[in-house]
Amino acid sequence: MEKVDINKDVIIESLMQAIPYIGAPLANLYFGHKQEKRFKRIEQFYLELKDEIGRVERTFPDISSHNPEELSAILEELNEKVETEHLEVKRKYYKEYFKNSMLFPVNKNFDERKLFLDILSALTPLQIELIVFLSAQSAPLNGSSIIKPGVDQSLIAGSLAQLKTFGITNNVLTSIVLGGSSSAVNENISLSNFGKRFHSFCLNS
Repeated sequence: MEKVDINKDVIIESLMQAIPYIGAPLANLYFGHKQEKRFKRIEQFYLELKDEIGRVERTFPDISSHNPEELSAILEELNEKVETEHLEVKRKYYKEYFKNSMLFPVNKNFDERKLFLDILSALTPLQIELIVFLSAQSAPLNGSSIIKPGVDQSLIAGSLAQLKTFGITNNVLTSIVLGGSSSAVNENISLSNFGKRFHSFCLNS
């Protein structure tokens, strides 16, 4: 997967350089800046982890308790996602993911851990807010009652629908209303068991 990304960058850089007069300096500016930003993100990520873990008096399991191939694959994927993540709030949750991966060894649970990481990288800040909000509820909520001032209700509905696709939520159909602009599908929404594990592992900082 990394090879494909590198080849893609090489192709784009070559095409950019081929633009007359401005191509070469433009490519140097863009790709040099891109690599510098990626390095700074991963550097900052591990510097912050060092400080945060150093402040917590907690014993981590020996590294031998991990499956080495599974842990290596997780770390490689995590580093790639941290390097390319523009949002600081997402990088904060990647740190939570890393710490819990060290606390609860990667061993015979690779599929779920990999899925956690893939979902975390795909989530928008609004979807993260929705998961945290749903985790605090004692009972399912009607999807149409979940609102956020200044945010279009269609955006919230679409975000909730995607969380269902990820397996994060349980959506129970309660009614369908037909009738022009007032048509609606009403569902009661709560975190699934998988969603609760995802929240606890990745977002419960």
